[in-house]
Amino acid sequence: MIVTILPFPNQKRMIIFTVHEPPAPPIDRLDRAETMVFLKDGFTWSAFLLGPIWLVANRFWVSAVGYIALAVFGYVLLESAGAAEPLFGLFILALNAVVGFEAHWLKSSKLESKGWNVLGSVTGRSLAECERRFFENWLPTQALRRRDTEPAAPAAPEAKPKHRFAFFRRLRQG
Repeated sequence: MIVTILPFPNQKRMIIFTVHEPPAPPIDRLDRAETMVFLKDGFTWSAFLLGPIWLVANRFWVSAVGYIALAVFGYVLLESAGAAEPLFGLFILALNAVVGFEAHWLKSSKLESKGWNVLGSVTGRSLAECERRFFENWLPTQALRRRDTEPAAPAAPEAKPKHRFAFFRRLRQG
């Protein structure tokens, strides 16, 4: 009998996203919803595999300098113990694992330091499902306010608004 270990075809995995709102959101609830950011919570494989490159690419300058300083310190410590060659790779692997586990925290704390607010978290099987679940509960609690009082000029038929979230594309289409 052959057993498939990974991936389980009928496994129902859940993804957790945290929802962040900018410091000065628009007044209209649909425009406000489009400015929100959904950050996936959990282990980040790109941060694990690329460590310092991921830190620099995401502009975590202090963390990247700390990573390099810790790597140099670890190498010097292992060299003084006489085990630099066999254990340095494992040390870097462990350091990358820490970056992979803490990537979500780094991103969310960077947003919070810029004044973004955490509105909550949501779970689902995909980003689209998480968006739908969050906005189904969030939209009814928001007041219907438009920032402009005069009617907007009709848009050209070929110009369609681009929405970041699939939920709003379906909401505006019908």
